[in-house]
Amino acid sequence: MELVIITTGRKKGLLENTLVNDILAPFNPDASTEPLLLDDKCYHYVAVDDNVPLEDVISSLMQIEGIESVYEKPLDFPPM
Repeated sequence: MELVIITTGRKKGLLENTLVNDILAPFNPDASTEPLLLDDKCYHYVAVDDNVPLEDVISSLMQIEGIESVYEKPLDFPPM
């Protein structure tokens, strides 16, 4: 599963943030995709395990200053 995390500002190292890393660490986060910078927003694409308790993780991440939105990235193609 892939999460999209939108932050304010132009910081690229999302997983360098200790709070974000602590929340996502149990789910093997992989932010290997380069963040997308648009205007004053930074779109981070983070792959995590499929067993993530999505509501809890999103709620926890939204409490962090600088994070504007968190959601599950939809599939690029229909499931097979």
